[in-house]
Amino acid sequence: MKHIIPTLISVIFLASCAKDKSITTTQLDGSENLIDSVSYALGLDIASRLELEYEKLNYKMLNKGIEDHVVGNEFSLTDAERELVIKRYSSEIVPKYRMELEKKNMREGRIFLEENLKNTGVIKHRSGVQYKIIKDAVGGKPKPSDLVRIHYVGKLIDGTTFDSSYSRGEPSVFPVNRVVPGFSQGIQLMSPGAKYQLFIPGPLGYGQGDGPGGPMAVMIFQVELLEILSAPKE
Repeated sequence: MKHIIPTLISVIFLASCAKDKSITTTQLDGSENLIDSVSYALGLDIASRLELEYEKLNYKMLNKGIEDHVVGNEFSLTDAERELVIKRYSSEIVPKYRMELEKKNMREGRIFLEENLKNTGVIKHRSGVQYKIIKDAVGGKPKPSDLVRIHYVGKLIDGTTFDSSYSRGEPSVFPVNRVVPGFSQGIQLMSPGAKYQLFIPGPLGYGQGDGPGGPMAVMIFQVELLEILSAPKE
């Protein structure tokens, strides 16, 4: 939490750049040019991430801080005061908020997974990951050291989409053992051409880390395994 603001902005920038490929043809807010659309997209990203990091914010003051910086107005806080208030909030308020959010995610996640297991076709793996076969396929399965090429959509249990390779217009390629444990386990059950839905418990996702939905959040992925590639060289 010591570097929360720089980290937040860098994450926002990277995530927005990844999503912006579709903005050139689709103007999300009816704007006339790409700059307006990317500005709006950044605003949405910032707001969604601030909701996870901060329990309460005065958005009027937030906008004033941005305006003062952009316009060049006299700041209401010195650099030292700015760092002090952020540090104080991060040490006093954020831990309590994160603990409450973690408890909420664990409670809601447990209920969701218990009910989900009652749905037709949902299977519980010994690891704790639940999965549903949307389209099966025959063939080899990836090993932890393999690279895979996949298409996927990631959502939270409330239906919020937090990531999608489809929206970026191209599949993702990565080592099976370089993703969260539940996602890695789910991929190893699949053969090329298969499409699964994976339900990943919080401890097998980002755990107590800063993942989508906050600490211990359940994640739902629809995954299409396109290809198993050769294991990467060290």
